[in-house]
Amino acid sequence: MTATESVDVLVHRALLYGHEDEFLDVTIPFLREGLMRGGRPVVISERAGLVRRRLGRGASRVEFLDAPGWFGAPARTLTAYLASARERWWSRGPLYLVAEPVWRARTRPEAREWGRLESLLNVAFADTPTSLLCAYDVRSLPTEVAEDVGRTHPELIGAGGIRRSARFTDPAVFYAERNRAPLAPPVDPVTSRAFSGGDLAGLRAFVAAEAERHGLPRERRLALVQSVAEVAGHVARNGGGRGSVWIWSPDGSLICDVIDAGTALDDRYLGYFPPTPHRPAGAGMWAVRQLCDLVEIRSGADCSVVRLHMGHGPR
Repeated sequence: MTATESVDVLVHRALLYGHEDEFLDVTIPFLREGLMRGGRPVVISERAGLVRRRLGRGASRVEFLDAPGWFGAPARTLTAYLASARERWWSRGPLYLVAEPVWRARTRPEAREWGRLESLLNVAFADTPTSLLCAYDVRSLPTEVAEDVGRTHPELIGAGGIRRSARFTDPAVFYAERNRAPLAPPVDPVTSRAFSGGDLAGLRAFVAAEAERHGLPRERRLALVQSVAEVAGHVARNGGGRGSVWIWSPDGSLICDVIDAGTALDDRYLGYFPPTPHRPAGAGMWAVRQLCDLVEIRSGADCSVVRLHMGHGPR
């Protein structure tokens, strides 16, 4: 960013780097610019130690957050971004945020949803005093994530300077494309149960029993039961009135499909943004996204599937 640029509107850039010096050559001037402008510099990266050493005394005026803890689940991360910005970051000046997600052990569905989150940041922080610098180490980056970077960031930055991304895609279009990607098929053995609006208590008992059978800790079992009941209730009230639930356990995690075979689900950013008193719609699905490690939604002309992922511990 140059001294003549305004931070009264969102600046969202991606840095693709292959060496620590490339990372520091971009992030350090970015953070110093924030300090010079009286902004609020924040770093969420496992390379925070390098940043501290290079900044020297200036590091005391930068907020450093734990990257593995912050980048646990996409929807929870978005909620944390918005809450922190409103409650403490913006009140202290324009936000200058260096963010580098952790990609170790991410599954393909997780990588796909993190790409969706990067796109949604353009919506969440639009018209706010925010500059986002998202860093990506190409040496360890999943291929699908690398392909998404130019589509989810309006600008790219590197040794050659700042340039507009010719591949940037409108977030609504990107989101809709993600919803057309097919879900992976369930892995046997699968247990299932049909439900209707009058049988949600039985459905809760079924999900609780399956979660206990697969060894989910009590708090995680309760979260999954609440999530399934919320989605099934939505189907009963607003969808086809009845549906089915399929549960299976690949690699130790628990996956649950809630299927409405009768209607299509309106999924325009459903549940990603926190509800407000003036915009209560989607509050139930927002809660589901906070409770689960990952939520995938697919909706066709006459069928909707909400896939809930729940591991044995929070991510």
